[in-house]
Amino acid sequence: MPDELPPSPPPKPPAQPRREGGQGAVVAERRTARTKPPSLYQVVMLNDDYTPMEFVVMVLQQYFQRDIDTATLIMLKIHHEGRGVCGVYTKDVAATKVELVLTAARREGHPLQCIMEAA
Repeated sequence: MPDELPPSPPPKPPAQPRREGGQGAVVAERRTARTKPPSLYQVVMLNDDYTPMEFVVMVLQQYFQRDIDTATLIMLKIHHEGRGVCGVYTKDVAATKVELVLTAARREGHPLQCIMEAA
């Protein structure tokens, strides 16, 4: 093969400083990396006087995987107290669920409000 270069030698490890007494070893401490669990956010639906209760129950079932009884209880809490927690998720999941609910409400012509708050 024409003009082939010889392989280069592997890089040399960095030189270790010499310690007194002829010992050249360096002791490194091992630190375990600790990661924090992700911050959680709650998805909250707000009451309004126009969105049908059946629509709220359907949204809770479809986007928050609630059974009919739980969805009805959350809907009643929203209706009576003005707001209700639909679920607690990581930031990205909570933001996605808020967008899905708002998009579904607008598509059906309802003014339903859904927000996320730090849990």
